[in-house]
This record gives sequence, C-alpha cells and structure tokens, in this order.
Amino acid sequence: MEKLGKEQLEEFKELFADESFGKDNPLFLASIKWLRNFPADIGKEEQRELFNLIRKAFGLTEQELQMEISGVRPGEDHAVTDAIRLESELWAMIPKGGFYERYAKFTQRSEAPLAYHLFSAFVGVGAIINRRVWLDMGLFKLHPNLGVIIIGPSGLKKTTAANVVVDIINELGLTKVYSEKLTPEALVEAMRDTAQGLVYAPEMAVFLGKAKYMEGIIPLLTRFMDCPQKWSSETIMRSKTMLENIAISVMMCTTPDWFVSNTPPDTFGGGFVARNILVVQEDSPREEPLPTVLSAGERVQILSEFARLHQHQGEVTFSPGMKQEYFEWYRRHKRTMRNAEHDIIAAYYQRKPDHVLRITMCLHLAEHWNLVLCQDCFIHAVRIMDWIEQFLPPMLKKMFKTQQGADQEYVTKQIANSKGMIEHVTLLRKVQWRMNAVQLYNVILTLKEAGQVQEIKDNIQHTYVLKERM
Repeated sequence: MEKLGKEQLEEFKELFADESFGKDNPLFLASIKWLRNFPADIGKEEQRELFNLIRKAFGLTEQELQMEISGVRPGEDHAVTDAIRLESELWAMIPKGGFYERYAKFTQRSEAPLAYHLFSAFVGVGAIINRRVWLDMGLFKLHPNLGVIIIGPSGLKKTTAANVVVDIINELGLTKVYSEKLTPEALVEAMRDTAQGLVYAPEMAVFLGKAKYMEGIIPLLTRFMDCPQKWSSETIMRSKTMLENIAISVMMCTTPDWFVSNTPPDTFGGGFVARNILVVQEDSPREEPLPTVLSAGERVQILSEFARLHQHQGEVTFSPGMKQEYFEWYRRHKRTMRNAEHDIIAAYYQRKPDHVLRITMCLHLAEHWNLVLCQDCFIHAVRIMDWIEQFLPPMLKKMFKTQQGADQEYVTKQIANSKGMIEHVTLLRKVQWRMNAVQLYNVILTLKEAGQVQEIKDNIQHTYVLKERM
C-alpha cells in the first residue's frame, strides 16, 4: 500500500463493493491498519464512506469496527465505548508516518490513555529543545516549553505515561529534571548551573503541599514558565542569585478530586493554571494485563529522535499558509473567548493561542526538521487542543459546585456505573454513607426536573434510568 491515499481509497471501494469476507481474511487486518492511519489527503466524508464499506464487507456493527480500530475487546460499558471512540478520534489527529505516530505506537501497549502519552511527548520535546528555538512575538519571545497537568482518577496510569518521557530525558542527560519536593530556595539553587529543565511532580499533592515554606513555589514556577532572560533571587533568598536564559517545562499528575478541592489558592490567582494545559481523562479503552515490552531497537530509535531534537537552534517563522491560517483562527478564537462561562475558563482561553503555537512548534520541529512552521502542523495543533478541551469545562465547573450540585453529580455517576439503570433500593445502599433517603429523594427530584433521570415506579419495580450521561 505505497500509493497515495486517493488511489488507495478507489482500490478499496472497488474491492469491497458488494462483497462479503470473513475476519480471517488477510484483507481484514490490512483494512483495520489502513483505517487507523488515514492519509492526510482523504476527507471526512470519504473516510466515513470507506468505514461503512469495510463494516458491511466484514459483517460488523459500527461499534464493533470502532473497537477493532482501537485494538480493544467489545464490552457493554458505556464509559469504555466512549473511551474507544474518543481515543480513535485522537489517533486520527496525530501526523502520520512521523515521530509522534512512532511514539504513540511505542506506548500503545500501556494502559494509560493515548492523550497522556501524546502530551507527555509534547512536554518532552519542549524540554529537550528549551530556549534553543524561539518564535518572535514582537514584545516577547515564545519558546516550545510546555506546562501540562495530567488529571485522572487513581489507577489510570498517569505517572506511567509521564515516566516514559522522564526516563528518556534522564537517560539522555540533555536537560535537567527537577522531581523532588522542592522549596523555592532549593529550586533556585538547583538551577544555578543551568536554568533550564523539566519540573516533574508525579504527585502534585505531594509536590505543592500546604506547608508554609512551599507558599512561594507556584509564583516562582509561574514566572519561570515565561522564560525570562534574567531573574534575581533577592526577594526569596538571603543571598542574591542571578539566573539567566531560563526555560522551565512543567509536568504534574493529580486526581480530579484533589485538583478541585486541595489545590492551593495561589495556583489560580497567579495565572499558574492558565499557563498549563489540563489533560483530563476519565477512562481508558486499553486493557493490558501484561503490557508488551517493545524491542530494544524501537526504544533506541525513540531515544535517538529525542536526542536529535536538541540540535534545533534559531528563530522559527511562519510559512505564508501558516500565517494566514493562524490569523483567521485567532480572530475566531477571540470571538469565542468573549463567551467563556467563567473567569478561570476565560483566563485559560487567553493563553490558548500560546498553547497552540507551542504545540505547533513541538509538532513541526519533530516532524519536519526545519524552522519554518507549516500550515498542516498548525491545523493538527488546533484540532488536538480542541479535542482535549472538551473534557475541561465539566471539571472546572466542579470547582464552583455547591454541595447539592456535588450530590447530584455523585448520584448520576452511580446510575451511569450501573449501565444507566438502577433500582431504588440498590441506589440507596450505594449512597447511604453520603446522604439519607430524604436527601436522595430531593436529588432525584432535581435530576428529574432537569431531564437527566427518568423514574419508573409501579407495583413491580422502582427504578431510575439515566437519560443524559455525564
């Protein structure tokens, strides 16, 4: 299959038209592989047409084919089905045949969601390049260093995904990793030799803490993430230390509950959250009881590609197509930003253009090995950022949720975990540690009036059915 995408598409159409095959036919695996790696010149409508042709040719339902594409076994869990669909969408946004696709395949037997691996790779690329490359924004220079906070429930392999990149950076030794619980003074002292590197917190709660001596760490990281040319420590240390050519990347892992409830207030007030991309995932479609260890050769290739990134140096510029695309997107984005639901979301949107440009740099420098940013990499960056943002508003809303709102969300989740339907007595048993029968009644009443839950009550059953999944 070395022909261009359009030619491949026509061959597939001719091959599968009015034909039926079994899954044991070699064409099946070839078709699934091709669906996972659509060429860039094939549009959405053509993709859908071919999807349906292959589905009918092999006698599969739409859900079964999505599961085959994602490489997981069929199941009835709605959360898993949604995770399969979402991961398939993200796979389609990764540039084909390049560094990030190789990295995604390198980590595909890890149970951590693809989003965790992809954004960890972005952080790693930005940390390796650091200040060696810049984009002139007029009043300041933008570097590819990123801040990413990986957020998900316990057991979703957040640190597993992050550790892959951190281990690579440590092994290469091309930039520092600051991973211990650091006071502001200790971080500044560690940066004396070189003021560049990655601040890594596998447990954000442990790294930030609430101790008095940690109060200054967030303002300090916020300042360092802006890559100042010079910075003096005289405001936080007895002895004056001058740092130059600063470029700090940040990667932290945490759970949604901790992030919402226990993040120190200065993480919001000083703009730290807005400087980070929040990578929120609730589930993973991957099931790997014994993750496959890839060959030493594959790992060596990934390491060599990361090392080669350190060779980039100089000012990046826009290609004419990229410049026009960016200007048009920026104007649309400004209009969208004015309708933000909350101040924190508005602050995040204020920083989104910088996030998109940094992702564009990380994509282009790893895929094309030149300093002229292209339109295709920018489009990929926007799509990836739009995709990850769909998980952001629900989590941020939790920060401002009343206790009643939290109870409603908890009850809705219990119904969803029971495949969208649950008996009254079962639900009451599940929530009794949190609320009594009267409180549950009031929560159900609100959910019914909001159109989220239907109550079925007769002489035979008393059941709640979820009409709108979270």
